[in-house]
Amino acid sequence: MEFKTHDLGSVAGGSSSKWGIWWSKNDQEWKWNKTFQCSDPNDAFSRIRSGLVSLINAAASDQFDQLEQIGSSQLGPNRNGLRAKPLYLYFPDQFLPISNPYHLTHFLTFFGQQPVGGLHTKNRQLLKFLRSQPEFNGMDTLQMMAFLYSAIPPGDRAAKSPSESENPERAQLPEEIVQLATLTEETRNLILYGPPGTGKTYAVNKFASFFLGEQLTTPLAPEQQRREILQPLTWHDAIALAMYLERPKKYFKVPDLVNNPLIQEYLTLTKTQKLSNQIWAMLQIHTHPDVETVKYKNRQPPYLFEKNQQSEWSLTEEGEGYIEVNLADALDDLQQPHARKPLISDYLRFVTFHQSFAYEEFVEGLKPVVVEGKIQYQVVDGIFKGICRQAQIDPDHRYLIIIDEINRANIAKVFGELITLIEDDKRLGEDSEIAVRLPYSQEEFGVPENLYILGTMNTADRSISLLDIALRRRFTFVELLPDPSLLATIEGVDLSVLLTRINQCITALLGRDYQIGHSYFINVKDVTELHFAWYRRVIPLLQEYFYNDAERLRAVLGSSFIQTVEFDDYTKTVLRNLCDLDNQYRIKVFEPNQEFLQAL
Repeated sequence: MEFKTHDLGSVAGGSSSKWGIWWSKNDQEWKWNKTFQCSDPNDAFSRIRSGLVSLINAAASDQFDQLEQIGSSQLGPNRNGLRAKPLYLYFPDQFLPISNPYHLTHFLTFFGQQPVGGLHTKNRQLLKFLRSQPEFNGMDTLQMMAFLYSAIPPGDRAAKSPSESENPERAQLPEEIVQLATLTEETRNLILYGPPGTGKTYAVNKFASFFLGEQLTTPLAPEQQRREILQPLTWHDAIALAMYLERPKKYFKVPDLVNNPLIQEYLTLTKTQKLSNQIWAMLQIHTHPDVETVKYKNRQPPYLFEKNQQSEWSLTEEGEGYIEVNLADALDDLQQPHARKPLISDYLRFVTFHQSFAYEEFVEGLKPVVVEGKIQYQVVDGIFKGICRQAQIDPDHRYLIIIDEINRANIAKVFGELITLIEDDKRLGEDSEIAVRLPYSQEEFGVPENLYILGTMNTADRSISLLDIALRRRFTFVELLPDPSLLATIEGVDLSVLLTRINQCITALLGRDYQIGHSYFINVKDVTELHFAWYRRVIPLLQEYFYNDAERLRAVLGSSFIQTVEFDDYTKTVLRNLCDLDNQYRIKVFEPNQEFLQAL
């Protein structure tokens, strides 16, 4: 499928794990994706074969509405080539030979169609539209695919769709979004970089909505909801909650708790090896100080448990109150589960790096916590470790972390040992997967394959030089440049020409990384707004670029806006040897009128 049928739509590139099972040249053995939870390669192969047969049978029965569910549940949501190519090979008249869902979205939006559903639904939607157009009469699906990629290839920013020409408010999907989404088929680590004002943060937010949007249309499964409820809990929380939910039963032996369904479910979310030992430890640590049947001395709040003479454990009155107050939401959700549609925040985390950002905030660290008026230090998960844990227990969905200004932190310190773990082939379930023991919690930790990392980087920021070479090697970079074509004309001033000429001067004097982006003028609608953008946004940035350099600033802004400061003879005499008098200037401020427009 990957190499022998290339002309029928390529699915080459990326990691071999996209097939679910693959031969490892390094280890000389079969490997398979761990999310399949198979015991051996034969089991994994049988699962994949069964999934393919189910897809083919559904298509043969015209049950096209079942394809998305079959593909996601049996083959995995991210194995598009594995799901799409066989369907085309068996049914070349029913599907286009396109396996990239983001390319399908690009083509649909170009023709003014609203993309619907997942991979197979979009494929069928596009094919139906093309067959409704007389221009495609007589073409088979292979010819249609060849035409689309040659005439309107994804990534062509200059292409204008028919719907966009007729209705300017209905613009097609931005090409940088399509480009980013397409690259996620090959890698999970991306950085969007460019000069200031090119819309990088705006683009990643739009990308997140597009990339994760498909997952938001299906209500959360009950199993996923329970995982979400249990995942933030501690072990003593889970044990206390299990006891509380068993009421009116009051007393428990440790084996009862070991076999409790809620505790067994919570166990799957942790790295605990010996469950009975873990339960014994939590019961003793959080035993009430007045209980004499427990000999453990270093007891810690909250005091949730007590033990009778028959070695039976129960909740204290304080323990019941702890659950009803501290775990009220979890208790309600477990007792009265209700279907809800997921939110984008369920799958997305956003963080901005800065000079003081540390490993302890990103991965894990000791944090002071006030418990009953006393300060205790506990190991607290950072934002990256938290979303990794969520992605690991929910392999059927994609997760995304956006790191804005990724170059502004000390990358080596923030990522630490994770710098290796984020590599595509070192992710959990991949051919060369790696897990490490974290320094604070001593937990085994790896980065799951369904977590995507998207960073932004301002090329004009001097901190870009600090970007770790190791990080550069592990990310795929996508450049976002100024796009003057997005700008309007304001009372005779063509902003696209204005921006182009400014950037030509900046590029010649400083380099292309210091250009200014179209967002400085993107929302300008009249001369008043243009006046504000010019004097409050553009000129201050250029003054920073050309600090104490009047001649270069004049070359970029024009002589109408830069006036040389004149000094009398006395001042010249006094200051001649102390400063460069010829380089002193002031900005001429026009009113927002015709004179201002003429100066521009």
